Amino acid sequence: MNLSQSSPSSLVASEIEALIDSSIRESIEVKQKLLANTIPKIVRAAEEIISTLRKGNKILVMGNGGSAAEAQHIAAELVGRFEKERLSLPIIALTTNTSVLTAIANDYSLDRLFARQIEGLGTSGDLILAISTSGNSRNIIEGVKTAIARGLSVIGLTGETGGELENLCQLNLCVPSSRTARIQEAHTTICHVLCEAVEASLGQNQPKITPIRQEFAQDITELTDSISESAPDCSNLSQIKLLILDFDGVLTDNRVLVSQDGTESVWCNRGDGWGIARLKEKGVEILVLSTEANQVVRARCQKLNIDCIHGCDDKLAALKQIVAKRSLSLEQVAYVGNDVNDLACMSYVGIPIAVGNAVPKIKNIAQIITTNRGGYGAVREVCDLILETLATQ
Repeated sequence: MNLSQSSPSSLVASEIEALIDSSIRESIEVKQKLLANTIPKIVRAAEEIISTLRKGNKILVMGNGGSAAEAQHIAAELVGRFEKERLSLPIIALTTNTSVLTAIANDYSLDRLFARQIEGLGTSGDLILAISTSGNSRNIIEGVKTAIARGLSVIGLTGETGGELENLCQLNLCVPSSRTARIQEAHTTICHVLCEAVEASLGQNQPKITPIRQEFAQDITELTDSISESAPDCSNLSQIKLLILDFDGVLTDNRVLVSQDGTESVWCNRGDGWGIARLKEKGVEILVLSTEANQVVRARCQKLNIDCIHGCDDKLAALKQIVAKRSLSLEQVAYVGNDVNDLACMSYVGIPIAVGNAVPKIKNIAQIITTNRGGYGAVREVCDLILETLATQ
């Protein structure tokens, strides 16, 4: 077949588009959280690196897999140049010498991969940059322990929990995500920011550290302002008393697995259940409203300990009865949907919410669009947003 003459079906194309949209939105959300929570730590990391280099010491960088590539990336930017002409800087990626790596792995163990190099290359006053998305990589942990014993400072780059590195590093930059891809994307952003800070401080025209804080503050303020202008207003989420969820495409990823005897199974996300349980503890009622008649809907709702109305031919009529029975105002009701059969309900409630891979018509009327796709934590994301708003009251 001539591939240039073939094209994906509309279904496949829409799935790819949804995946791309969701991933980019999720990446943006992680960067927004970095702005809100991590800037002071990044400034401290920049100052530590600059101080180390000013004293004539060096930076040793280590990581595994994609993090190994990041270690080599930041070393390349600082040994070579990032954006400005300057003197080369002593940054060594401990991931590049295949003879050293294979010898240590063969003669000792993979756990000693970086520790052994630090024993030979590290001196008191040097700084270790340890990159690990989990924060639990054994060879990174052993390398950090060796570095600390030899008087080296350690800065960690990890995911949201920090792992074991959180309690070992003098400073650990935790990216607020549990997805490896999103963490690595943020690590690249942090490394670029650190390179920019180093060049601003150690370049020929910028000999002092102090202006870096001012420059960061100005750039961060401008970026935060631009983001806040486009960010959805979630302030009215604190009014929610009833959260109504569509089932297919919201609590599931819209796929169905049909067995030989006709039994249907669906794909759900365990994290959604955790979010639902926490939100219920705060007194918010959660209910599933679905046109799907399959018993899998009721089974999943029983597992989540929430009420459901399924096999519903007229969702809007059912929704109106639900709201009237509870004597709620529309501003106290949120509806999460994904497809055109949710249009009427979403147009009726005070807070319409679309999952990240909803069809365009649904996204157009939504007040909030989740980063995550249906079945991939979208409901958990909605619950977390409401909980965050309630926590600020």
